[in-house]
Amino acid sequence: MPKKIWNYCEGIPDTIEVPEISMSELFRQTVDKYPERNATHFKGKFMTYTEIEEDVNRLANALHDLGIKKGDTIAILTPNSPQFVVTFFATMSLGAVLTAISPLATVKEIRFQLQDSEAKAIIAMDLFLDKIREIKDETNIEHVIISSVADALPPVTAFLYKYVIGRKNPKVRGELVYKKVLKTASDKRINTEIKVKEDVAVLQYTGGTTGIIKGAMLTHYNLIAQATIIPYWDKWLPEVPDGQYQILGVLPLSHIFGLSTSFFWSIAVGGCLYLVPDPRDLDSLLVEIQNNGIQFMNAVPVLFQKLAEHPKIKKFDLTSLYMCISGGEALPETTSQKFEKASGCILVEGYGLSESSPVTHVNPANYDKRKVGSIGIPLPNTTAMIVDIDTHEEISEFGVPGELWIRGPSVMKGYWNNKEETENTLVKGWLRTGDIATNSEGGYFSIVDRAKDMISVSGYKVWPNEVEDVLYTHPDINMVAVVQSKTETGEMVKAVLVAEPGSKELTQPEIKAFCKEQLAPYKIPKIIEYRDELPRSPVGKVLRKLLRTDNSVPDSKPASPEISKKTIKS
Repeated sequence: MPKKIWNYCEGIPDTIEVPEISMSELFRQTVDKYPERNATHFKGKFMTYTEIEEDVNRLANALHDLGIKKGDTIAILTPNSPQFVVTFFATMSLGAVLTAISPLATVKEIRFQLQDSEAKAIIAMDLFLDKIREIKDETNIEHVIISSVADALPPVTAFLYKYVIGRKNPKVRGELVYKKVLKTASDKRINTEIKVKEDVAVLQYTGGTTGIIKGAMLTHYNLIAQATIIPYWDKWLPEVPDGQYQILGVLPLSHIFGLSTSFFWSIAVGGCLYLVPDPRDLDSLLVEIQNNGIQFMNAVPVLFQKLAEHPKIKKFDLTSLYMCISGGEALPETTSQKFEKASGCILVEGYGLSESSPVTHVNPANYDKRKVGSIGIPLPNTTAMIVDIDTHEEISEFGVPGELWIRGPSVMKGYWNNKEETENTLVKGWLRTGDIATNSEGGYFSIVDRAKDMISVSGYKVWPNEVEDVLYTHPDINMVAVVQSKTETGEMVKAVLVAEPGSKELTQPEIKAFCKEQLAPYKIPKIIEYRDELPRSPVGKVLRKLLRTDNSVPDSKPASPEISKKTIKS
Protein backbone atom coordinates (compact mmCIF):
# COMPACT_ATOMS: atom_id res chain seq x y z
CA MET A 1 0.00 0.00 0.00
CA PRO A 2 1.50 3.37 -1.00
CA LYS A 3 2.26 5.90 1.73
CA LYS A 4 0.11 9.00 2.07
CA ILE A 5 2.34 12.01 1.40
CA TRP A 6 -0.33 14.67 0.94
CA ASN A 7 -2.02 16.80 3.57
CA TYR A 8 -5.39 18.48 3.87
CA CYS A 9 -6.29 21.82 5.38
CA GLU A 10 -7.88 22.19 8.79
CA GLY A 11 -11.39 20.81 8.74
CA ILE A 12 -10.71 18.02 6.23
CA PRO A 13 -9.81 14.75 7.96
CA ASP A 14 -7.78 12.03 6.26
CA THR A 15 -10.75 9.70 6.54
CA ILE A 16 -14.37 10.80 6.33
CA GLU A 17 -17.13 8.49 7.51
CA VAL A 18 -19.34 7.55 4.57
CA PRO A 19 -22.85 6.72 5.80
CA GLU A 20 -24.28 3.43 4.57
CA ILE A 21 -27.50 4.88 3.22
CA SER A 22 -29.14 4.82 -0.20
CA MET A 23 -29.29 7.78 -2.55
CA SER A 24 -33.02 7.97 -1.85
CA GLU A 25 -32.34 8.30 1.89
CA LEU A 26 -29.79 11.06 1.23
CA PHE A 27 -32.40 13.01 -0.74
CA ARG A 28 -35.09 12.57 1.90
CA GLN A 29 -32.77 13.67 4.68
CA THR A 30 -32.27 16.94 2.82
CA VAL A 31 -36.00 17.28 2.13
CA ASP A 32 -36.79 16.80 5.82
CA LYS A 33 -34.09 19.29 6.85
CA TYR A 34 -34.83 22.00 4.25
CA PRO A 35 -38.42 21.42 3.03
CA GLU A 36 -39.04 25.00 1.89
CA ARG A 37 -35.65 25.69 0.36
CA ASN A 38 -35.46 25.97 -3.42
CA ALA A 39 -33.97 22.77 -4.82
CA THR A 40 -33.90 23.66 -8.53
CA HIS A 41 -34.19 26.62 -10.86
CA PHE A 42 -35.07 26.17 -14.51
CA LYS A 43 -35.84 28.92 -17.00
CA GLY A 44 -37.18 31.28 -14.34
CA LYS A 45 -39.06 28.71 -12.25
CA PHE A 46 -37.98 27.51 -8.80
CA MET A 47 -39.06 24.21 -7.23
CA THR A 48 -38.66 23.58 -3.50
CA TYR A 49 -37.36 20.35 -2.04
CA THR A 50 -40.91 19.50 -0.95
CA GLU A 51 -42.26 20.07 -4.47
CA ILE A 52 -39.51 17.97 -6.02
CA GLU A 53 -40.17 15.16 -3.56
CA GLU A 54 -43.89 15.13 -4.31
CA ASP A 55 -43.12 14.61 -7.99
CA VAL A 56 -40.50 11.98 -7.08
CA ASN A 57 -43.04 10.02 -5.06
CA ARG A 58 -45.70 10.28 -7.75
CA LEU A 59 -43.37 9.10 -10.51
CA ALA A 60 -42.04 6.26 -8.35
CA ASN A 61 -45.57 5.06 -7.61
CA ALA A 62 -46.53 5.33 -11.28
CA LEU A 63 -43.51 3.28 -12.34
CA HIS A 64 -44.26 0.75 -9.63
CA ASP A 65 -47.82 0.42 -10.89
CA LEU A 66 -46.44 -0.19 -14.38
CA GLY A 67 -44.50 -3.16 -13.02
CA ILE A 68 -41.05 -1.64 -12.55
CA LYS A 69 -39.32 -3.34 -9.64
CA LYS A 70 -36.03 -3.38 -7.80
CA GLY A 71 -33.11 -4.15 -10.12
CA ASP A 72 -34.90 -3.10 -13.32
CA THR A 73 -33.20 -0.48 -15.48
CA ILE A 74 -34.84 2.84 -16.26
CA ALA A 75 -33.38 5.04 -19.00
CA ILE A 76 -33.65 8.81 -19.15
CA LEU A 77 -33.14 11.01 -22.19
CA THR A 78 -33.53 14.66 -21.26
CA PRO A 79 -31.32 17.74 -21.07
CA ASN A 80 -30.66 19.22 -17.64
CA SER A 81 -34.15 19.81 -16.24
CA PRO A 82 -36.31 19.18 -13.14
CA GLN A 83 -37.57 16.02 -14.89
CA PHE A 84 -34.06 14.59 -14.70
CA VAL A 85 -33.88 15.28 -10.94
CA VAL A 86 -37.32 13.76 -10.36
CA THR A 87 -36.60 10.68 -12.48
CA PHE A 88 -33.27 10.07 -10.76
CA PHE A 89 -34.70 9.92 -7.24
CA ALA A 90 -37.87 8.10 -8.31
CA THR A 91 -35.60 5.41 -9.73
CA MET A 92 -33.51 5.34 -6.55
CA SER A 93 -36.57 4.97 -4.29
CA LEU A 94 -37.65 1.89 -6.26
CA GLY A 95 -34.21 0.32 -6.00
CA ALA A 96 -34.09 0.38 -9.79
CA VAL A 97 -31.03 1.27 -11.88
CA LEU A 98 -30.78 4.52 -13.82
CA THR A 99 -28.94 4.80 -17.11
CA ALA A 100 -28.75 8.32 -18.53
CA ILE A 101 -28.44 8.85 -22.28
CA SER A 102 -26.76 11.95 -23.66
CA PRO A 103 -29.17 14.33 -25.40
CA LEU A 104 -26.58 14.50 -28.20
CA ALA A 105 -26.58 10.73 -28.74
CA THR A 106 -27.32 9.38 -32.20
CA VAL A 107 -30.05 6.82 -32.92
CA LYS A 108 -27.35 4.15 -33.11
CA GLU A 109 -25.94 5.12 -29.72
CA ILE A 110 -29.38 5.25 -28.11
CA ARG A 111 -30.20 1.80 -29.51
CA PHE A 112 -26.98 0.32 -28.15
CA GLN A 113 -27.42 1.74 -24.65
CA LEU A 114 -31.05 0.65 -24.39
CA GLN A 115 -30.25 -2.83 -25.67
CA ASP A 116 -27.14 -3.35 -23.56
CA SER A 117 -28.71 -2.02 -20.34
CA GLU A 118 -31.92 -4.01 -20.95
CA ALA A 119 -33.93 -0.95 -19.90
CA LYS A 120 -37.64 -1.59 -19.40
CA ALA A 121 -38.80 2.03 -19.33
CA ILE A 122 -37.59 5.36 -20.61
CA ILE A 123 -38.46 8.90 -19.54
CA ALA A 124 -37.68 11.34 -22.34
CA MET A 125 -38.38 14.80 -23.68
CA ASP A 126 -40.70 14.99 -26.68
CA LEU A 127 -37.72 16.44 -28.58
CA PHE A 128 -36.35 12.90 -28.82
CA LEU A 129 -39.61 11.02 -29.42
CA ASP A 130 -38.95 10.30 -33.09
CA LYS A 131 -35.59 8.69 -32.27
CA ILE A 132 -37.16 6.51 -29.59
CA ARG A 133 -40.01 5.42 -31.85
CA GLU A 134 -37.49 4.43 -34.52
CA ILE A 135 -35.71 1.87 -32.35
CA LYS A 136 -38.18 1.00 -29.55
CA ASP A 137 -39.17 -2.36 -31.06
CA GLU A 138 -35.51 -3.42 -31.12
CA THR A 139 -35.19 -3.00 -27.34
CA ASN A 140 -36.80 -4.27 -24.12
CA ILE A 141 -38.57 -0.95 -23.56
CA GLU A 142 -42.14 -1.54 -22.41
CA HIS A 143 -43.05 1.95 -21.28
CA VAL A 144 -42.22 5.36 -22.77
CA ILE A 145 -43.06 8.38 -20.63
CA ILE A 146 -42.87 11.61 -22.58
CA SER A 147 -42.32 15.00 -21.01
CA SER A 148 -41.90 18.49 -22.46
CA VAL A 149 -39.77 21.49 -21.65
CA ALA A 150 -43.09 23.24 -21.02
CA ASP A 151 -43.76 20.93 -18.04
CA ALA A 152 -40.96 22.67 -16.11
CA LEU A 153 -41.64 26.26 -17.17
CA PRO A 154 -43.61 29.04 -15.44
CA PRO A 155 -47.28 29.07 -16.65
CA VAL A 156 -47.02 32.00 -19.09
CA THR A 157 -43.73 30.81 -20.56
CA ALA A 158 -45.11 27.27 -20.85
CA PHE A 159 -48.14 28.53 -22.78
CA LEU A 160 -45.93 30.46 -25.21
CA TYR A 161 -43.61 27.49 -25.61
CA LYS A 162 -46.49 25.18 -26.54
CA TYR A 163 -47.92 27.78 -28.90
CA VAL A 164 -44.65 28.41 -30.73
CA ILE A 165 -43.02 24.98 -30.59
CA GLY A 166 -46.07 22.75 -30.41
CA ARG A 167 -46.17 19.37 -28.71
CA LYS A 168 -46.18 15.88 -30.12
CA ASN A 169 -49.04 13.76 -28.84
CA PRO A 170 -48.21 10.15 -27.95
CA LYS A 171 -49.71 7.83 -30.54
CA VAL A 172 -47.69 4.65 -30.12
CA ARG A 173 -48.68 1.89 -27.75
CA GLY A 174 -46.82 2.11 -24.47
CA GLU A 175 -46.39 5.89 -24.53
CA LEU A 176 -47.58 7.95 -21.59
CA VAL A 177 -47.60 11.65 -20.82
CA TYR A 178 -45.31 12.63 -17.91
CA LYS A 179 -47.57 15.35 -16.55
CA LYS A 180 -50.66 13.10 -16.58
CA VAL A 181 -48.72 10.25 -14.97
CA LEU A 182 -47.73 12.49 -12.04
CA LYS A 183 -51.23 13.89 -11.67
CA THR A 184 -52.92 10.50 -11.24
CA ALA A 185 -50.31 8.69 -9.10
CA SER A 186 -50.03 8.49 -5.31
CA ASP A 187 -47.65 10.88 -3.53
CA LYS A 188 -46.74 8.43 -0.74
CA ARG A 189 -43.08 7.58 -0.18
CA ILE A 190 -41.90 4.21 -1.40
CA ASN A 191 -39.35 2.52 0.83
CA THR A 192 -37.30 -0.18 -0.85
CA GLU A 193 -34.68 -2.12 1.04
CA ILE A 194 -31.27 -1.34 -0.46
CA LYS A 195 -27.97 -3.13 0.07
CA VAL A 196 -25.93 0.01 -0.45
CA LYS A 197 -22.57 -1.64 -1.14
CA GLU A 198 -24.01 -4.23 -3.51
CA ASP A 199 -27.02 -2.72 -5.27
CA VAL A 200 -26.28 -0.79 -8.44
CA ALA A 201 -27.75 2.71 -8.57
CA VAL A 202 -26.39 3.99 -11.89
CA LEU A 203 -25.23 2.26 -15.05
CA GLN A 204 -22.85 4.85 -16.51
CA TYR A 205 -21.78 4.19 -20.08
CA THR A 206 -18.23 5.06 -20.97
CA GLY A 207 -15.44 4.36 -23.39
CA GLY A 208 -13.56 3.50 -20.22
CA THR A 209 -9.87 2.71 -20.16
CA THR A 210 -9.88 0.77 -23.45
CA GLY A 211 -12.20 2.71 -25.76
CA ILE A 212 -14.80 -0.09 -25.78
CA ILE A 213 -18.24 1.19 -24.74
CA LYS A 214 -19.19 -0.38 -21.42
CA GLY A 215 -21.61 0.22 -18.57
CA ALA A 216 -19.82 1.04 -15.31
CA MET A 217 -21.87 -0.30 -12.39
CA LEU A 218 -21.92 2.36 -9.67
CA THR A 219 -23.46 1.35 -6.37
CA HIS A 220 -25.39 3.52 -3.94
CA TYR A 221 -22.32 3.49 -1.69
CA ASN A 222 -20.07 4.67 -4.57
CA LEU A 223 -22.34 7.66 -5.13
CA ILE A 224 -22.91 8.39 -1.44
CA ALA A 225 -19.12 8.55 -1.02
CA GLN A 226 -18.95 11.26 -3.68
CA ALA A 227 -21.89 13.15 -2.19
CA THR A 228 -20.31 12.97 1.27
CA ILE A 229 -16.67 13.78 0.50
CA ILE A 230 -16.81 16.37 -2.31
CA PRO A 231 -18.62 19.02 -0.17
CA TYR A 232 -15.57 19.14 2.14
CA TRP A 233 -13.48 20.74 -0.63
CA ASP A 234 -14.87 24.22 0.02
CA LYS A 235 -12.95 24.22 3.31
CA TRP A 236 -9.83 25.16 1.32
CA LEU A 237 -11.42 28.54 0.59
CA PRO A 238 -10.33 31.51 2.75
CA GLU A 239 -14.05 32.16 3.31
CA VAL A 240 -17.19 30.32 2.28
CA PRO A 241 -20.57 31.70 1.21
CA ASP A 242 -23.23 32.36 3.83
CA GLY A 243 -26.53 30.50 3.70
CA GLN A 244 -27.70 28.24 0.92
CA TYR A 245 -25.22 27.38 -1.82
CA GLN A 246 -26.10 28.46 -5.37
CA ILE A 247 -24.62 25.92 -7.79
CA LEU A 248 -24.68 26.13 -11.59
CA GLY A 249 -25.59 22.87 -13.30
CA VAL A 250 -23.87 23.56 -16.60
CA LEU A 251 -22.37 20.10 -17.10
CA PRO A 252 -24.83 17.55 -18.56
CA LEU A 253 -26.32 15.43 -15.79
CA SER A 254 -26.22 12.51 -18.22
CA HIS A 255 -22.44 12.58 -17.70
CA ILE A 256 -20.99 11.39 -14.40
CA PHE A 257 -18.92 14.58 -13.98
CA GLY A 258 -22.06 16.72 -13.86
CA LEU A 259 -24.02 14.14 -11.90
CA SER A 260 -21.54 13.98 -9.02
CA THR A 261 -19.91 17.39 -8.84
CA SER A 262 -23.00 19.53 -9.44
CA PHE A 263 -26.12 17.46 -8.73
CA PHE A 264 -25.08 15.23 -5.81
CA TRP A 265 -23.12 18.01 -4.14
CA SER A 266 -26.09 20.36 -4.34
CA ILE A 267 -28.47 17.78 -2.87
CA ALA A 268 -26.05 16.81 -0.10
CA VAL A 269 -25.69 20.40 1.17
CA GLY A 270 -29.27 21.52 0.54
CA GLY A 271 -28.18 23.82 -2.26
CA CYS A 272 -30.12 25.21 -5.19
CA LEU A 273 -29.13 23.74 -8.54
CA TYR A 274 -29.54 26.11 -11.49
CA LEU A 275 -30.21 23.77 -14.39
CA VAL A 276 -28.70 24.77 -17.73
CA PRO A 277 -30.03 22.75 -20.67
CA ASP A 278 -27.73 24.33 -23.28
CA PRO A 279 -24.29 25.49 -22.08
CA ARG A 280 -23.44 26.76 -25.57
CA ASP A 281 -25.55 29.87 -24.90
CA LEU A 282 -22.77 31.84 -23.21
CA ASP A 283 -24.81 35.03 -22.85
CA SER A 284 -27.45 33.16 -20.84
CA LEU A 285 -24.76 31.56 -18.69
CA LEU A 286 -23.29 34.92 -17.76
CA VAL A 287 -26.77 36.31 -17.00
CA GLU A 288 -27.47 33.26 -14.81
CA ILE A 289 -24.28 33.78 -12.81
CA GLN A 290 -24.88 37.50 -12.35
CA ASN A 291 -28.62 37.52 -11.65
CA ASN A 292 -28.69 34.51 -9.32
CA GLY A 293 -25.45 35.00 -7.42
CA ILE A 294 -23.93 31.69 -8.55
CA GLN A 295 -21.14 30.65 -6.19
CA PHE A 296 -19.88 27.35 -7.61
CA MET A 297 -19.50 26.13 -11.17
CA ASN A 298 -17.84 23.02 -12.54
CA ALA A 299 -17.13 22.58 -16.25
CA VAL A 300 -14.65 21.46 -18.89
CA PRO A 301 -11.68 23.66 -19.87
CA VAL A 302 -13.12 24.81 -23.19
CA LEU A 303 -16.15 26.38 -21.49
CA PHE A 304 -13.97 28.37 -19.09
CA GLN A 305 -11.87 29.53 -22.03
CA LYS A 306 -14.90 30.60 -24.07
CA LEU A 307 -16.37 32.48 -21.12
CA ALA A 308 -13.06 34.25 -20.49
CA GLU A 309 -12.86 35.28 -24.15
CA HIS A 310 -16.49 36.39 -24.36
CA PRO A 311 -16.46 39.93 -25.81
CA LYS A 312 -19.03 41.16 -23.26
CA ILE A 313 -17.66 39.47 -20.14
CA LYS A 314 -16.56 42.78 -18.56
CA LYS A 315 -20.18 43.94 -18.60
CA PHE A 316 -21.20 41.15 -16.21
CA ASP A 317 -20.74 41.04 -12.45
CA LEU A 318 -19.21 37.66 -11.60
CA THR A 319 -18.06 38.52 -8.08
CA SER A 320 -20.47 35.99 -6.55
CA LEU A 321 -18.25 33.12 -7.79
CA TYR A 322 -16.17 31.51 -5.04
CA MET A 323 -14.73 28.40 -6.71
CA CYS A 324 -14.77 26.66 -10.08
CA ILE A 325 -13.48 23.17 -10.82
CA SER A 326 -12.27 22.07 -14.23
CA GLY A 327 -12.22 18.44 -15.32
CA GLY A 328 -12.72 16.10 -18.24
CA GLU A 329 -9.33 16.86 -19.78
CA ALA A 330 -6.15 18.79 -19.00
CA LEU A 331 -6.63 22.44 -18.03
CA PRO A 332 -4.19 24.63 -19.98
CA GLU A 333 -2.45 27.18 -17.77
CA THR A 334 -3.38 29.92 -20.25
CA THR A 335 -7.07 29.05 -19.87
CA SER A 336 -6.79 29.18 -16.10
CA GLN A 337 -5.08 32.57 -16.22
CA LYS A 338 -7.62 34.04 -18.65
CA PHE A 339 -10.64 32.88 -16.65
CA GLU A 340 -9.31 33.94 -13.26
CA LYS A 341 -8.41 37.37 -14.62
CA ALA A 342 -11.87 37.79 -16.16
CA SER A 343 -13.90 36.44 -13.23
CA GLY A 344 -11.80 37.02 -10.11
CA CYS A 345 -12.60 33.43 -9.08
CA ILE A 346 -10.13 30.62 -8.41
CA LEU A 347 -10.21 27.83 -10.99
CA VAL A 348 -8.70 24.50 -9.96
CA GLU A 349 -8.17 21.31 -11.90
CA GLY A 350 -9.49 17.94 -10.79
CA TYR A 351 -9.54 14.41 -12.14
CA GLY A 352 -11.80 11.43 -12.29
CA LEU A 353 -13.37 8.85 -14.55
CA SER A 354 -16.71 7.12 -14.83
CA GLU A 355 -15.31 4.02 -13.19
CA SER A 356 -14.63 6.01 -10.00
CA SER A 357 -17.95 7.88 -9.84
CA PRO A 358 -15.88 10.00 -10.94
CA VAL A 359 -13.76 12.33 -8.75
CA THR A 360 -10.54 10.99 -7.24
CA HIS A 361 -8.23 14.05 -7.24
CA VAL A 362 -8.70 17.82 -6.95
CA ASN A 363 -6.32 20.71 -6.44
CA PRO A 364 -6.74 22.66 -3.20
CA ALA A 365 -8.98 25.70 -3.74
CA ASN A 366 -6.25 27.92 -2.42
CA TYR A 367 -3.82 29.98 -4.52
CA ASP A 368 -0.89 29.04 -2.26
CA LYS A 369 -1.68 25.32 -2.08
CA ARG A 370 -2.77 24.44 -5.60
CA LYS A 371 -0.28 23.28 -8.22
CA VAL A 372 -1.13 24.52 -11.69
CA GLY A 373 -0.64 21.79 -14.28
CA SER A 374 -1.44 18.98 -11.86
CA ILE A 375 -4.71 17.23 -11.03
CA GLY A 376 -4.06 17.88 -7.36
CA ILE A 377 -4.16 15.44 -4.46
CA PRO A 378 -6.40 12.43 -3.79
CA LEU A 379 -9.69 12.96 -1.98
CA PRO A 380 -10.00 11.71 1.61
CA ASN A 381 -10.58 7.93 1.79
CA THR A 382 -8.86 7.60 -1.62
CA THR A 383 -5.40 6.25 -2.32
CA ALA A 384 -3.47 6.50 -5.58
CA MET A 385 -0.16 5.20 -6.87
CA ILE A 386 1.96 5.20 -10.03
CA VAL A 387 2.60 1.71 -11.38
CA ASP A 388 5.06 0.33 -13.92
CA ILE A 389 3.03 -0.63 -17.00
CA ASP A 390 4.90 -3.91 -17.53
CA THR A 391 5.63 -5.18 -14.01
CA HIS A 392 2.65 -3.63 -12.14
CA GLU A 393 5.09 -2.67 -9.40
CA GLU A 394 4.67 0.68 -7.67
CA ILE A 395 7.03 3.46 -8.79
CA SER A 396 8.14 5.34 -5.70
CA GLU A 397 10.48 7.82 -7.39
CA PHE A 398 9.00 11.26 -8.10
CA GLY A 399 8.60 12.31 -11.73
CA VAL A 400 8.79 8.83 -13.27
CA PRO A 401 5.74 8.14 -15.46
CA GLY A 402 3.61 5.06 -15.05
CA GLU A 403 -0.05 4.04 -15.02
CA LEU A 404 -2.25 5.71 -12.41
CA TRP A 405 -4.01 3.20 -10.14
CA ILE A 406 -6.73 4.26 -7.70
CA ARG A 407 -8.38 2.71 -4.68
CA GLY A 408 -11.30 4.12 -2.71
CA PRO A 409 -15.01 3.97 -1.85
CA SER A 410 -16.10 5.42 -5.20
CA VAL A 411 -14.49 2.75 -7.38
CA MET A 412 -17.13 0.90 -9.41
CA LYS A 413 -18.43 -2.58 -8.78
CA GLY A 414 -17.44 -3.61 -12.31
CA TYR A 415 -18.63 -3.45 -15.90
CA TRP A 416 -22.15 -4.58 -16.74
CA ASN A 417 -22.14 -8.02 -18.40
CA ASN A 418 -18.42 -7.78 -19.15
CA LYS A 419 -16.38 -10.01 -16.88
CA GLU A 420 -13.24 -9.88 -19.02
CA GLU A 421 -13.00 -6.08 -19.02
CA THR A 422 -13.84 -5.99 -15.31
CA GLU A 423 -10.99 -8.36 -14.46
CA ASN A 424 -8.61 -6.39 -16.66
CA THR A 425 -9.53 -3.05 -15.06
CA LEU A 426 -10.01 -4.00 -11.39
CA VAL A 427 -6.90 -5.64 -9.91
CA LYS A 428 -6.97 -6.62 -6.24
CA GLY A 429 -9.24 -3.69 -5.39
CA TRP A 430 -7.29 -1.22 -7.51
CA LEU A 431 -8.74 0.59 -10.51
CA ARG A 432 -6.38 0.73 -13.47
CA THR A 433 -7.15 4.08 -15.09
CA GLY A 434 -5.29 3.69 -18.37
CA ASP A 435 -3.81 7.15 -17.78
CA ILE A 436 -0.07 7.72 -17.62
CA ALA A 437 0.83 9.99 -14.71
CA THR A 438 3.61 11.13 -12.41
CA ASN A 439 3.73 11.96 -8.72
CA SER A 440 5.61 14.79 -7.02
CA GLU A 441 6.51 16.02 -3.57
CA GLY A 442 3.44 16.71 -1.48
CA GLY A 443 1.42 14.05 -3.24
CA TYR A 444 0.46 16.11 -6.28
CA PHE A 445 -0.33 13.96 -9.29
CA SER A 446 0.00 15.04 -12.92
CA ILE A 447 -1.46 13.32 -15.96
CA VAL A 448 1.09 12.79 -18.70
CA ASP A 449 -1.48 11.40 -21.14
CA ARG A 450 -3.71 8.50 -22.04
CA ALA A 451 -1.63 5.41 -22.72
CA LYS A 452 -3.51 4.87 -25.99
CA ASP A 453 -2.67 8.43 -27.17
CA MET A 454 1.11 7.99 -26.94
CA ILE A 455 2.97 8.68 -30.19
CA SER A 456 6.02 6.56 -31.01
CA VAL A 457 8.55 8.48 -33.12
CA SER A 458 11.53 6.31 -34.13
CA GLY A 459 11.19 4.44 -30.84
CA TYR A 460 10.88 7.58 -28.72
CA LYS A 461 7.72 8.21 -26.70
CA VAL A 462 5.89 11.47 -27.30
CA TRP A 463 3.03 12.45 -25.00
CA PRO A 464 0.50 14.81 -26.68
CA ASN A 465 -0.20 16.80 -23.50
CA GLU A 466 3.44 17.88 -23.24
CA VAL A 467 3.45 19.22 -26.79
CA GLU A 468 0.03 20.86 -26.34
CA ASP A 469 1.21 22.67 -23.20
CA VAL A 470 4.02 24.29 -25.20
CA LEU A 471 1.85 25.23 -28.18
CA TYR A 472 -0.80 26.77 -25.91
CA THR A 473 1.74 29.42 -24.89
CA HIS A 474 1.96 30.78 -28.45
CA PRO A 475 -0.06 34.01 -28.69
CA ASP A 476 -1.49 33.09 -32.12
CA ILE A 477 -2.89 29.72 -30.99
CA ASN A 478 -6.31 29.56 -29.34
CA MET A 479 -6.83 25.79 -29.10
CA VAL A 480 -4.71 22.77 -29.94
CA ALA A 481 -4.85 19.00 -30.08
CA VAL A 482 -1.81 16.83 -30.77
CA VAL A 483 -2.27 13.37 -32.26
CA GLN A 484 -0.37 10.67 -34.08
CA SER A 485 -0.19 10.53 -37.85
CA LYS A 486 0.82 7.15 -39.21
CA THR A 487 3.10 6.97 -42.25
CA GLU A 488 4.68 4.12 -44.20
CA THR A 489 7.81 4.48 -42.07
CA GLY A 490 6.22 4.95 -38.64
CA GLU A 491 4.41 7.68 -36.72
CA MET A 492 4.70 11.47 -36.85
CA VAL A 493 3.48 14.19 -34.50
CA LYS A 494 0.55 16.16 -35.85
CA ALA A 495 -0.84 19.37 -34.33
CA VAL A 496 -4.41 20.43 -35.07
CA LEU A 497 -4.76 24.14 -34.33
CA VAL A 498 -7.49 26.73 -33.93
CA ALA A 499 -6.12 30.23 -34.50
CA GLU A 500 -6.52 33.03 -32.00
CA PRO A 501 -9.18 35.41 -33.40
CA GLY A 502 -7.50 37.96 -35.66
CA SER A 503 -4.21 36.06 -35.75
CA LYS A 504 -2.45 34.54 -38.74
CA GLU A 505 -2.05 30.82 -39.41
CA LEU A 506 1.43 29.60 -38.52
CA THR A 507 3.61 27.57 -40.87
CA GLN A 508 5.39 24.39 -39.84
CA PRO A 509 8.80 26.14 -39.83
CA GLU A 510 7.37 28.81 -37.52
CA ILE A 511 6.04 26.11 -35.18
CA LYS A 512 9.41 24.38 -35.28
CA ALA A 513 11.26 27.59 -34.41
CA PHE A 514 8.89 28.28 -31.53
CA CYS A 515 9.18 24.77 -30.07
CA LYS A 516 12.87 24.05 -30.50
CA GLU A 517 13.90 25.60 -27.18
CA GLN A 518 11.27 23.67 -25.24
CA LEU A 519 10.89 20.33 -27.02
CA ALA A 520 13.26 17.68 -28.29
CA PRO A 521 13.35 17.57 -32.12
CA TYR A 522 11.35 14.34 -32.34
CA LYS A 523 8.52 15.90 -30.28
CA ILE A 524 8.04 18.90 -32.59
CA PRO A 525 4.95 18.55 -34.85
CA LYS A 526 5.81 17.67 -38.43
CA ILE A 527 2.23 18.15 -39.66
CA ILE A 528 0.16 21.25 -38.93
CA GLU A 529 -3.57 21.31 -39.60
CA TYR A 530 -5.86 24.29 -39.06
CA ARG A 531 -9.57 24.03 -38.25
CA ASP A 532 -12.34 26.38 -37.27
CA GLU A 533 -12.97 24.25 -34.16
CA LEU A 534 -11.99 20.95 -32.57
CA PRO A 535 -14.40 17.99 -32.46
CA ARG A 536 -15.69 17.39 -28.95
CA SER A 537 -17.72 14.85 -26.99
CA PRO A 538 -21.09 15.78 -25.41
CA VAL A 539 -19.31 16.83 -22.21
CA GLY A 540 -16.69 18.88 -24.08
CA LYS A 541 -13.63 16.62 -24.33
CA VAL A 542 -11.53 16.84 -27.48
CA LEU A 543 -12.08 13.71 -29.59
CA ARG A 544 -8.52 12.95 -30.62
CA LYS A 545 -9.55 9.81 -32.47
CA LEU A 546 -11.35 11.97 -35.04
CA LEU A 547 -8.17 13.96 -35.65
CA ARG A 548 -5.75 11.12 -36.29
CA THR A 549 -4.74 10.30 -39.85
CA ASP A 550 -3.18 7.26 -41.44
CA ASN A 551 -0.87 8.52 -44.17
CA SER A 552 0.41 5.00 -44.87
CA VAL A 553 -2.81 4.46 -46.85
CA PRO A 554 -2.38 6.13 -50.27
CA ASP A 555 -5.69 7.98 -50.38
CA SER A 556 -6.11 8.77 -46.68
CA LYS A 557 -7.33 12.23 -45.73
CA PRO A 558 -7.62 14.22 -42.49
CA ALA A 559 -10.70 13.37 -40.44
CA SER A 560 -13.73 15.56 -41.13
CA PRO A 561 -12.02 17.45 -44.01
CA GLU A 562 -15.05 19.67 -44.46
CA ILE A 563 -14.04 21.71 -41.41
CA SER A 564 -10.29 21.50 -42.02
CA LYS A 565 -8.87 24.70 -43.47
CA LYS A 566 -5.48 23.39 -44.56
CA THR A 567 -2.85 20.81 -43.76
CA ILE A 568 0.86 21.67 -43.89
CA LYS A 569 3.63 19.06 -43.85
CA SER A 570 7.27 19.74 -43.24
